[in-house]
Amino acid sequence: MDQQEIEEQLDKLLVQSESDIETVFANRLKTILQQISVMFKKYGNGGDPSWTDINKYNRFQKEMKVIAKELSKDYQQLVKEISKTQQTQYIEKYLMTAYLLQQTAGEDINMGFTIPSTEVVKEVIANPIEFLGLPSILEQHRNDIIRRLNIEIAQSFQAGEGYAVMAQRIEKAMGFSRKKAILVVRTESGRVRSIADEKVAEQASKYAKMDKIWLSSLDLRVRSSHRVLDGKKADNDGYFHYKSLKTKAPRLWAGSNSASMNINCRCSVLHVINGMLPEYRRGRNYMDPDYQKKLADRIEKYMADESMTYKQALKKAQKELQPPSATFEYVTYNEWKEKLAG
Repeated sequence: MDQQEIEEQLDKLLVQSESDIETVFANRLKTILQQISVMFKKYGNGGDPSWTDINKYNRFQKEMKVIAKELSKDYQQLVKEISKTQQTQYIEKYLMTAYLLQQTAGEDINMGFTIPSTEVVKEVIANPIEFLGLPSILEQHRNDIIRRLNIEIAQSFQAGEGYAVMAQRIEKAMGFSRKKAILVVRTESGRVRSIADEKVAEQASKYAKMDKIWLSSLDLRVRSSHRVLDGKKADNDGYFHYKSLKTKAPRLWAGSNSASMNINCRCSVLHVINGMLPEYRRGRNYMDPDYQKKLADRIEKYMADESMTYKQALKKAQKELQPPSATFEYVTYNEWKEKLAG
């Protein structure tokens, strides 16, 4: 196991959460379209209903209240689903990173890791910045989609559009809201991962020298500010700097410009323990000093000569270099976690 594999495993868990969100919006879209279809049949008198027909006896407002009520239930469910995802992401990130650092530190060092308590996890999930807590964010999103649906459906009736055209308007509006909800779960999951990283490093620093390196994603969608940070080491206080901003990890930027630095960020950090990149696998000594030096030199070379990102250079160097064989009692992650649970 290494730190990139931990991120990949957490991403797989996140995909399932995103799928659950997709299902919530797909089901609501289906029921809204059914409701609109009934409105066409009920008020159309054999044809498409006019705005006058729909607005008579306050019919339109009554129908919109039904949609708003059901959407409110959906967003309450989303709060629960995303909170559950945050808990899973935090606990698994914390424990997998703790396992990796503990195993690579050596048998003679006990770093004192414990399973995070429910109180600690709840405290981490609660965003301390006003209006950025999960319920507040999703409440804004719910209000936005209700308002947009009201406008789209009203304008469609007023323009005399048929069911097919109105359905397209509704699908587009719901699709936009679905993307926003998925963006929330990605950003919030990334935020709690970063906090878990910091908690683990803080504990490990009591027993070993800890440093960290900013790791950008491989593709061209990385924002320019984060590409500038790629491969940079944190300062002595553990902060990364960009212009007037600073942060201890991706998605934890604070200040007036923090949103543009945090939202949908896919960067991560690589922890360095006693000057070496931790990696733990059966039968190989990845913490061998000579191997680690060759690894560091090869990474530096590829970043300088081939303009690779740190992640690209690391992956290529890992494929090319082989650490020495070693005989030791290998402990799996599940075995370690069971022992930790007592």
